[in-house]
Amino acid sequence: MRAEHGRWSNWGLWPWITGTVWWPRNAPEAAALAQRTDRLTPRGNGRSYGDASLGRRMVNGLELDEVFELDEAAGTLRCSAGMLLDEILLRVVPKGFFLPVTPGTRLVSIGGAIAGDIHGKNHHVDGCFSAFVDAITLIDGAGRTVHCSPSLLPDLFRATCGGMGLTGFITEATIRLRRISSAYIRQRSIKCRDLDSLFTRFEEHGHATYSVAWIDLTARPNRSVLLLGQHAEASELKGSAAAKPLRTHGPTRLKVPFFFPGFVLSPLTVRIFNLLYYLKAGGGDRETLVHYAPYFHPLDAVHEWNKIYGRRGFVQYQFVVPLEGGRPVMASILDTLRREGLVSFLAVLKRFGPGHPDAMMSFPMEGYTLALDIPLRKRTLAVLARLDEQVAAAGGRIYMVKDARMAPAMMERTYPRLGRFRELAAQYGHGRYTSALAERLGLLGTARPEAGWDPDRVLVLGAGSGMAMELAREFAREGRSLVLAMRDRGAAEALCRSIHAETGASCTAVDFDAEKPESHAAFYASLDPRPGIVVCAFGLLPDQASAQEQPGGGLKAIAVNYTGAVSILEEAARDLEQRGGGGIIGISSVAGDRGRASNYFYGSAKAGFTVYLSGLRNRLQASGVHVLTVKPGFVRTAMTEGLPLPAPLTASAEQAAKAIHRAWVNRRNTAYVMGRWRWVMLVIKLLPEGIFKRLKL
Repeated sequence: MRAEHGRWSNWGLWPWITGTVWWPRNAPEAAALAQRTDRLTPRGNGRSYGDASLGRRMVNGLELDEVFELDEAAGTLRCSAGMLLDEILLRVVPKGFFLPVTPGTRLVSIGGAIAGDIHGKNHHVDGCFSAFVDAITLIDGAGRTVHCSPSLLPDLFRATCGGMGLTGFITEATIRLRRISSAYIRQRSIKCRDLDSLFTRFEEHGHATYSVAWIDLTARPNRSVLLLGQHAEASELKGSAAAKPLRTHGPTRLKVPFFFPGFVLSPLTVRIFNLLYYLKAGGGDRETLVHYAPYFHPLDAVHEWNKIYGRRGFVQYQFVVPLEGGRPVMASILDTLRREGLVSFLAVLKRFGPGHPDAMMSFPMEGYTLALDIPLRKRTLAVLARLDEQVAAAGGRIYMVKDARMAPAMMERTYPRLGRFRELAAQYGHGRYTSALAERLGLLGTARPEAGWDPDRVLVLGAGSGMAMELAREFAREGRSLVLAMRDRGAAEALCRSIHAETGASCTAVDFDAEKPESHAAFYASLDPRPGIVVCAFGLLPDQASAQEQPGGGLKAIAVNYTGAVSILEEAARDLEQRGGGGIIGISSVAGDRGRASNYFYGSAKAGFTVYLSGLRNRLQASGVHVLTVKPGFVRTAMTEGLPLPAPLTASAEQAAKAIHRAWVNRRNTAYVMGRWRWVMLVIKLLPEGIFKRLKL
């Protein structure tokens, strides 16, 4: 089973999560992972838009051993959950079958389709994907393989369909397919000049198998094009289509090569695009034959089209409002979006039929749903929060599969069966499965409050050392707030008063013990707001001779200088990774550049710490977190008091602090407090071992 650690996002390119993804090859590997790993997030192809399949520990089903059993007589397919709709279509269309429900992209896994209970252009007549699922196999929170269906463990089945992966990791499913005689759709395009005429046409053509409308948000009134569809019979085809009626879609050849700059999505360019799209629809009412690929999945024709929205990403906002009273609410929301300039290239409106009476977390209800891709701008999230209120007041709800910013209160208010779902998720998931979305919305219980973050706040661990005190003052003079952490709380409070009196900076004293790594997670979690800069300055320099004489005498130095430092910095690293900024300053030592007889306990711990900081820097660079390794050399502090330090190689605490601060400002990776130490240590490192071991260093 392979694993990869990195930064991950879904299709909206926001938010980003730093975490590890495991790809089990089969169900037993997935079960073993579930048994030993807490808080797993099931993940498919990452085509949900927000944070639905993101987490710090993700299990991906795309590499599960393939299962593909097509029963042509019964019209059913048993397949592995990691199989994409794309691959299924390539295999079943030539045999005269089609997916019963397909969303706007075929690059979705079967497991994801079930977990999100996806819908398509035919919901008004056929319902959601779950209406065509006969059986599901999943791995529950205890690592057990469980089978469920509408008749076997029906509560688990209904909680899993639309349950966002929180009841278990889906490994297989059996679905019913639609029989077809051609791969073509008989499409009818109807132009509408305003919303009232569009809604009227929707109701007039409620018998059509497929219906979807594109709306021009930039125009007033909102002109639109309603696209109706029916599967064409092979007898209706002509020319090349008739020669190969069950032709599948071809490979995607186009690709967006880079992230577009922000001006590409200006209101002017969107207005022009919408006008051209409206004109392209031709006359007021016409019928054509089109292949299923451009009808159902037009955007799949371009790889990585999400890059059009730029590096900042975008949010897809999809909501539904009930049929009764929904029209004026939809009109009001469209007017707000136009006035606020939150324009979308493709605003897609669909008519939903009744929701399934037993569905717990499925999104659709009888009414109208609008889906919008909106670039992230300064006002975007605030405007959408206001629109949420209109949706909730109308009795509607937001689609979780595409959500990245809904508030927990909105979730509680609009999904009435959430309480029962939580019971079943706890019963079968055992708290083992979660996601960033689940934690943000409190899907498994009370939403976890998010600690604040102050990028200008500096946490100084081991603030009692002379060098750390002076470095704290350097940051305070910049106007940064401080958190001074050390074992002697009284000394920390006195130092805070002194720094505040001198600089006016806000300063807080907290208890911290480097020798108790078991307390470090709780310590860091208690910080609110969390710091943007973390300085690890504590250390222990043992008497080498005494440590050699005592059994285990050097272990305390290793525990403090390496184990304790790594323990607390891992807590900081995880937090800063998620926030995508800030940095870590680790005070190591020149003693770690080569082991010497006079301090090899201390030196070996610092050598390990230096390598750790190097690896941490490599890991965090992609997330925008900077890591500085400092090798001070000799510094006159309480730790070195009484030692015969050579003056040319010894700095004062004030000099060391200024040098460290300067290196931080210049975003150096490694810094020696006194530059001459770089050359001294280079010579020491290059000495042949035969000569070096004879020296008394």
